Parts: sequence; C-alpha cells; structure tokens
Amino acid sequence: MSREIENIFIDFPDYGCFACDPRNSLGLRMKFFADDQTDEVYTKINLEEHFCGFPGILHGGIQCALIDEVAFWAMFDKLKKIGLTMKVEMDFIKKVKTPGQLEVRGKIEEINNRRVTINVNILSGIKEVATRSKVTYFIPKRNNLYKVMGKERFTEKFQKYIRD
Repeated sequence: MSREIENIFIDFPDYGCFACDPRNSLGLRMKFFADDQTDEVYTKINLEEHFCGFPGILHGGIQCALIDEVAFWAMFDKLKKIGLTMKVEMDFIKKVKTPGQLEVRGKIEEINNRRVTINVNILSGIKEVATRSKVTYFIPKRNNLYKVMGKERFTEKFQKYIRD
C-alpha cells in the first residue's frame, strides 16, 4: 500500500524548488509516495522533451535532481528532519529516453548518527534500472542549518524538523 507524502515546504518562505514545487512551471513538479511494504519512497514522472541533453536522452543533471530529491524525501519520510546533500554517486547504466515516463525509487541503506545513506534507482519505462545511485545526507544542527538556509525561513511550523 502506498501513501502520498505531504510536501511540508509549500508554506516555506520563498519556496520555489525546481524539483518539488508544484507551482514551478519550469520545474519537475514531483510528488512523492511511500511504499510501506518495501520501505521505499518513489515518484513517477512524465519527462518532457525540454529535459533532454542530447536529443531524446534525459540530461544527466536532471537525473541527478530526480535522484537527490527522492533521496531527501526517503530520508525525511523516516526521520522527519531536514537534511542537506553531502554526496551523490551515480552510475549511468542505460540511457533514459525523453519524452517518456519513468519511476525513481529510494530506500535508506544506513543511518549513522547525522549521516543518512540512501540508495536510489531510476527505472526506465520497462522497470529496468537505468541509473543507480547512492546519496549521503547530513542532518545539521540548528545554527548550521540557519547559516545555510536562513534563520528567517524557519517559522514555528518548521522548528520540529530541525535536529540539535
């Protein structure tokens, strides 16, 4: 059974994420779902042609954005904390065609204090792994998160998502 994950950032001041803001007309407008049977978080997306690098092939940077975003939401769904990307490792196995539909699935591999490692795969239209990745997130302390993102953005609603 799957459930949609609430995008808590809809009310975040100056929010406009390229990957997950549903109001960003130039972005990916991703929605995320948790599969509680497999402990995976996933998204399905219809790729538009303007996301290609070479004609008909999804740009590697867009693939990285898809992977990074699914990794964040996999981490957030389990821990309910805001983390920052530390490292993304990607293996491009098969080309991802555009336009077309794909699925991106992520699962936490390890939680080690403030570091969270997530495995994320991009699956082609026939559910074959096209891109395999490992993403490391870091959950910073309050003051460090404020330095990076701006203290003024963390209204009372967001204080519960910060770890000290």
